[in-house]
Amino acid sequence: MDLEESGEKTSFDRYRRSMARSLVLFIVVIASAAGGSTARAQELLVDADFDRLVGWTSIGPVATTLEVQDVVQGCCRVRISNRQQPWHGVGQELLGRLVPGRSYRVRLWARVANAATAEVKVTLRRIDDAGTDFSTLAYGTAREDGWTRFDGAFTHRQTGDPSSLRFYVEGPAAGIDLIVDDASVTELDSDWRAAADARIDAIRRRDVRLEVQDADGCPLSDVTVRATQLRSRFGFGTAISHIPMGDERYRDFIVDNFDWAVMENAAKWRQNQRNPGPPDYADADLIAEFCRANGLRQRGHCIVWANEDRTPDWVTDLTGEALRAAIEARFNDVVARYAEDFEHWDVNNEMISNSFFADRLGEDVRPWMFGLAKAIDPDVVTMVNDYSIISDNRQTAIRQQVEAIEAAGAVVDAIGVQGHFGAPPSGEVVLARLDNVAVAGKPIWITEFHVTEPDPVLRAQALEDVYRAAFSHPSVEGILMWGFWAGAHFVGADAALVDLDWTVNATGRRYLDLRDTWRTSVALDTDPEGVVAFRGYHGEYRVDVSLPGRVATYELTLEPGPGAEEVVLRVDAACEAPCPADLDGDRVVSGSDIGLMLADWGGAGAGDLDGDDDVDGADLGVLLASWGPCL
Repeated sequence: MDLEESGEKTSFDRYRRSMARSLVLFIVVIASAAGGSTARAQELLVDADFDRLVGWTSIGPVATTLEVQDVVQGCCRVRISNRQQPWHGVGQELLGRLVPGRSYRVRLWARVANAATAEVKVTLRRIDDAGTDFSTLAYGTAREDGWTRFDGAFTHRQTGDPSSLRFYVEGPAAGIDLIVDDASVTELDSDWRAAADARIDAIRRRDVRLEVQDADGCPLSDVTVRATQLRSRFGFGTAISHIPMGDERYRDFIVDNFDWAVMENAAKWRQNQRNPGPPDYADADLIAEFCRANGLRQRGHCIVWANEDRTPDWVTDLTGEALRAAIEARFNDVVARYAEDFEHWDVNNEMISNSFFADRLGEDVRPWMFGLAKAIDPDVVTMVNDYSIISDNRQTAIRQQVEAIEAAGAVVDAIGVQGHFGAPPSGEVVLARLDNVAVAGKPIWITEFHVTEPDPVLRAQALEDVYRAAFSHPSVEGILMWGFWAGAHFVGADAALVDLDWTVNATGRRYLDLRDTWRTSVALDTDPEGVVAFRGYHGEYRVDVSLPGRVATYELTLEPGPGAEEVVLRVDAACEAPCPADLDGDRVVSGSDIGLMLADWGGAGAGDLDGDDDVDGADLGVLLASWGPCL
């Protein structure tokens, strides 16, 4: 690739154009995301394949039967029947096997009988002096017509002296048989950071070879080349509230420290159209214009929200075709309005726990919405977006959501996973949960991130763990925090990067350090062939070539790809003989060159080294001053 000297800005390709390459990277590198090991960690469950029902206990007055047909692993599966409550199932005691502070991966296969589908949960019940506590280890929907794999991960945080730690499977309504096979609880590697850094180098960086030439193609040696990364390909971003936009400090921090933005509330239906009259986009337009002016790429959040409480009141009174018409009008208006601004749209927000539109219009309204968004803006990245995916264990559920929408003929381009952590998470658990989502084969964005922790140092470490895990995962393409300033954060100072007085706290400094670490800035001198080489993070660069009396500037986009990115930088400079006194071209100034000079003596010719059109003693002096090998 040749780059001519230019002052024009070369923008990133649209996100959608890079999606195929991202999925190839996912296939190539996914093994390393899981640690690169094919060995299975030690199994904590007894009789995990349900071959003998050893170690398993009935939960409730149920009947448990071993069956040999259509098994997942081993000889048998277990059927749990005569279930009279949703919590009735089968379980196993893990007291003495789970280690406080350690993290674990969970897997279980399940199906149901006597119902087409049913909710299934894998649960850990903890009993200690403080009482009884329940944690969801995996969650999703089981089917009658086939097996579903339920995945999760958790850290065993023990605060008291438990008398019971029971792992069990539950969920379907009374009367529905639950069939289970191939359960697993294995410990995750807590020493995950070195492997994560190795993956970061493999998937986020690429070798670069820049060759500097003059206009005639001659290499320019010993010139300084500075490559400064201006933007990352990975999406480092933040939510923006319209309320503090009048504060210059708020605006400056956004421009200086983020490449992506999403409107916290300003693009939501309830805020845009509180009444059935014309929508009001004043707040959204303010943010969109600010982002355009400052080169910030934008996500759209959200076209509609499946939560009835987050839907305009006048819309919740509608039914049937009137409701469908209102939805269609909303899509046609807002998607078209911001088609040049929003590269993503969260189409129908938080559909796992909320189903307002599906309850009124049927399940087919969901794929219809995704298809409608694409019809209005074919280039937009359509996304599901939900909570408790990487902050809890609903990875199976969001995979199934994508599968259901695409089975109905629509396209889900990417998966948005919110990361609202009520306490600092373990990095190995975040990685495992991202692995579980990545099974869907879609790009992943962490769309809403925060950690609530009063101590900014502990909060800083939590931020680093989540960002390092995400940046090291081949399926993750960006992470947007849900605010940064204590004066405009939805949970306040305990989640902020910047204190109320605009002091950047320890959490903020950690974010800025990470962002600087994952950007490239180098200054190198070209070799005799006019070449500099370095390894850089993917993204947009300004390249400055220092020439006598001026600097030539170029713009380079470093994309993922095989091998080194090789670029020729052509500058407007004339070729100069590297050794003018070397008249015979043998790279050595010697007696043979004196002979050639004497042949031109008294006239003009190649021996005229001082340019006065007369080969004389002055030229001989220049030659003798260059005596020896050319440098």
